[in-house]
Amino acid sequence: SAAKPAYVVDSVFQAKFDAILDSIYAEQNYLMSAADSSIYVPWRDTVVYKIDSTRLAKLTRPAADSVAVDSTAVEPAAVDIVPADSVALAIPKYTEEELKAAMVKDDVATKLLRDSLDVLYNSFWQNDTISMPLMDSLMRAYSESLGSNLPDAKDIKRAIKKNKQDYRDSVIQHTPRILETFVVPDSLYYKQMLIWTHSQFTNDIALQERDTSCNYNFYDNPAFKDDADATYLGVMGSALQRTNYFKRESLKEASFFDPYLIYTYTPETLPMYNTKSPFTELAYWGNPFSSKQKEESSVNLLSTQNITPSLNLTLLYRQFGGTGDLSNSKTNVRTSEIGLNYLGKRYEMNAAYLATRVKNSESGGVSDVFWVRDTTIDTKAINVNLQKAENLLKRRTVFITQSLSIPMNFLRKDRDSLALGQGTVAYLGHSMEFSKYSKVYTDEISTSDKVGRAFYFDQFNISNTASHDSVSVRNFDNKVFLTLQPFANDALLSKVTAGAGYQLLSYYGFRPEYYIKGNKNQNSHNTYVYGKAQGMLKKYISWDAFGRIYTSGYFLGDLKLAANLALSLYPIPDGIHLKLHGEMDIKEPDFYQQNLFYNHHQWTNSFIKTKTTKLEAALEIPHTKTKASVGYALIDDLIYYDETSTVKQAASPVHTMAVALEQNLRLWAFHFDHKLVYQMTSDDTVLPLPKFTANLRYYVQFPIVRNVLEVQVGANAIYYTKYYIQSYSPDLGVFYNQRTYEWGNNPYVDLFVNAQWKTASIFVKYTDFLDGTPERGYFSAANYIRPSKAFKFGITWPFYVK
Repeated sequence: SAAKPAYVVDSVFQAKFDAILDSIYAEQNYLMSAADSSIYVPWRDTVVYKIDSTRLAKLTRPAADSVAVDSTAVEPAAVDIVPADSVALAIPKYTEEELKAAMVKDDVATKLLRDSLDVLYNSFWQNDTISMPLMDSLMRAYSESLGSNLPDAKDIKRAIKKNKQDYRDSVIQHTPRILETFVVPDSLYYKQMLIWTHSQFTNDIALQERDTSCNYNFYDNPAFKDDADATYLGVMGSALQRTNYFKRESLKEASFFDPYLIYTYTPETLPMYNTKSPFTELAYWGNPFSSKQKEESSVNLLSTQNITPSLNLTLLYRQFGGTGDLSNSKTNVRTSEIGLNYLGKRYEMNAAYLATRVKNSESGGVSDVFWVRDTTIDTKAINVNLQKAENLLKRRTVFITQSLSIPMNFLRKDRDSLALGQGTVAYLGHSMEFSKYSKVYTDEISTSDKVGRAFYFDQFNISNTASHDSVSVRNFDNKVFLTLQPFANDALLSKVTAGAGYQLLSYYGFRPEYYIKGNKNQNSHNTYVYGKAQGMLKKYISWDAFGRIYTSGYFLGDLKLAANLALSLYPIPDGIHLKLHGEMDIKEPDFYQQNLFYNHHQWTNSFIKTKTTKLEAALEIPHTKTKASVGYALIDDLIYYDETSTVKQAASPVHTMAVALEQNLRLWAFHFDHKLVYQMTSDDTVLPLPKFTANLRYYVQFPIVRNVLEVQVGANAIYYTKYYIQSYSPDLGVFYNQRTYEWGNNPYVDLFVNAQWKTASIFVKYTDFLDGTPERGYFSAANYIRPSKAFKFGITWPFYVK
């Protein structure tokens, strides 16, 4: 039996075709009435495209064994009808026997075939010369009507384009998106989130773990997360200096920004992310239940997600601020970040734009500590040293650090089986940073304001009643480096780096001669070379050594040498880790420590370089939650600020040592978390430090809903022994020494409820619970008080797909 004809028609075309047939039927009846009554062409469901009298022969094909006598008179042995336009309709070829057998059927396909044969046989072989022109006209009219309703070229192109796009989308959707890079081991390719910081000198990364626990998020002041205490002005967002000398940060190019580094990031402390799913974190800390006059409010908004498995985009906004307990002590520190990083098979890149703005009102602290120690007066009513003073600091930074991996395994037979980053590799790197720092201090002190004038020791160099002191630094740093990996990235000698850099520093600071000559920036062209070597032995030993020397410019002769050694043993889970660090730093004093002309301060110095030697050791036992460290520093020609806030250089070397312990203990449901620091200094008139500082957090922890909600209820106490705590100079933006009052031996206690609700951390604190016990006067810096009684609330809520 004959095969059933294939009949494939697009649904859209079928709808158009049905509409055409309705109009064709009417036209057909009119044409047929004018012809011979013996001629009958049944259309029904038949479709024949663009057939005329000169092309009918092309629709027939003689049998292979027949001989054509006349090209228009050969009876066909098979029929092959092919649509002239690209429409999905086809009638297959049949032999004469198959056609006769198929004609007896009465289905749709047979009707289609029979009607087509009627047109061919009746019209071509048996019609007379009168019917042929009629057939031509009929076919032409039908073809033109059909052609006007068929898809045009644009429709076809759009359909093809859509099919290609659907294919690409399908491939992308069903192709696994896996991170492949030489930067991290392949065991980390599938980790949910990678976090790291990088070095601008070598583009090496240091992996970190993100702590989302309620214990880490308990401290709203970022300094307390890894230190026992801090010297600050009593309100969030104010100038701050860490208690532990070995944790203090400094900017080589712009030291006036040092007190605010804790609230923002530098290129080398900025976290970079690589995530398998979008990650968002929302955080708020503040005392919304307090009066607006003492309100404190801080937020942190983080959003990071991968565009591709290798390319990540991060957006960050942080704000720390409050109105403070004292009058004229409002703070507002804001940081924004747009970060971009790429971890590829051969290319690594870390880049970001950072913007920080600090706008703080400066009170100068209380004018007389009597009102704090011996009265219960509202703190907002206590007189302060400065009634109208303000600091405005800005920082804009854009940086990029990138490196290209160049495998050099040409002669190795197993090079195709080597993992990324394995074998002999060269890394060609480049790093660029442009930063602009500025500081503007303003105040108004009338001639009758004896307190304000005494605060600045009656020194008014430019104006007798108002100040407008501004400084700025522009830093353009560009460096290239070459890293060689001779053996493997986990070899005892894994990498050797050599690099060179050029730095353009532009300083501005007012000088009296600018009244005549106009303002002028002082430019310094610095060049330097550096090198680094590093290696490891499996997971037990890792080491690195770094050196840099400036060969020209303002920092000519500055030298830094540093070495690290890490030893790990695993007799217990998570191991025991010992880290050793040694450092020698020879550094030119800051530009503004040498040259400065403010309304309240001025100097021109020729200080020599400060030489610092540090030795540090740290022990970490994760299983017992133990962290211990000891540090020793010898500082020769130390720069400090004396009792009149004037910059000085120490005549003799200063020795200091710090021993720190962080130990968390547990007894059933009771937890005892400790941060302890013991420090010694050879000269507290130059470098004053508290001998002992403690941050204690004792609480009971219990589940409300197991594995869903854990709650802690307890107290947090901060204590330090008596010493001459430093004061703060608003116009200089530095902490300076004072020998008038000793503060300390007075614990500051908060009561709290801290909770972990799945991934969210929530706390409620009642600050300053003791309030004057054993005595009043909780000072965070000389003449600056800690927050008074208030309810404080905080929440940190990360959102991500596990």
